[in-house]
Amino acid sequence: MRVSLSSLKGHLDQGLQPLYLIFGAEVLIVEETLDQIRQVARDQGFNERLRLIVEPGFDWNQLFEQGQTMSLFAERKIIELRLPTGKPGDAGSRALVDYAQSLPPENTLVVVSGPVEKRAQNSKWFKSLDEAGVVTECPAVSADRLPDWIAQRMTGKGLKFDMEAVSHLSHLVEGNLLAASQEIDLLTLLHPNETITTDIIRSAAV
Repeated sequence: MRVSLSSLKGHLDQGLQPLYLIFGAEVLIVEETLDQIRQVARDQGFNERLRLIVEPGFDWNQLFEQGQTMSLFAERKIIELRLPTGKPGDAGSRALVDYAQSLPPENTLVVVSGPVEKRAQNSKWFKSLDEAGVVTECPAVSADRLPDWIAQRMTGKGLKFDMEAVSHLSHLVEGNLLAASQEIDLLTLLHPNETITTDIIRSAAV
């Protein structure tokens, strides 16, 4: 099922599902979404985490073997399957469809993908994951939405600020969310009890 980024936390609070697909162009948002799932997994006793990266020559049999196999100490396991290109290929498509049709109850698979084109979202592998698990898209933040994203981020860190400062930071990072996040973390460290102004951002960026 499709679950929006804004609704995912509430969905996770209801319990971890056996299958997730997180995809999108914005790496920071994808990774932070994955962190939410990891935290819930830890809270629910998933003590083993396995990372598989789909590269040229990747053996898709690993997915089935790891999914169906309990860990050495019979602990629950979370499997992260990295699909950077968003294109699993023929062998990967078949493997993902087969996995979605026989989900192991003990483990959770999280497919972490780069952007998946609209056409590919109508493919059998994508639809199989959508029907069997939870699919969340992490879209890129457009230039016109970046000030709002920065303002929300700063508010979440407990910072006070004026909108001129937000506009300046938005211009400064040129659409790079990771750079924006790092600047906000620095401001939180250096000026936790001040109202963030353009002058403060200029001094922090020097």
